[in-house]
Amino acid sequence: METTMNIHAGVLKQITLAAQLKGLSRSEIIIILIKKVMDEKWKTVPVGRMVKYQKKCNPGDWHAFHLSLREDDYEYFLDLRKLLKMSVSLILAYAVDKYLQQLITCNITDNYRFIHYVVVKEIVEDTICWRFYWGCPPTLQKYF
Repeated sequence: METTMNIHAGVLKQITLAAQLKGLSRSEIIIILIKKVMDEKWKTVPVGRMVKYQKKCNPGDWHAFHLSLREDDYEYFLDLRKLLKMSVSLILAYAVDKYLQQLITCNITDNYRFIHYVVVKEIVEDTICWRFYWGCPPTLQKYF
């Protein structure tokens, strides 16, 4: 899937350097970084607040970056946006700040850690519930 992100020029510069050092595309670096955020153990998920965006600055400081994603990666990113109440570009800026140095210095062994994406709708006492699976648990069959 094709999409576009507004990335601050400073963040894009760091991503570009990491991509050169690791021999990967900038898109691959972005995907790896955002999946690092997916791995975090979030204690709470904000409810009842608007999505946060990056701080405003000069229009010339932004770059519209075109990104190709697998369909499941695209869905993961949208889920993170909804759950964390942060724009995907803000999640990326956070990931660059928190994980980029670690990514540069370590071996990348698995870019496709989450290879299955399943959404299950169930009704519990007249309440609609949605379950999002990032990956495939061995007992997934029992949920269908």
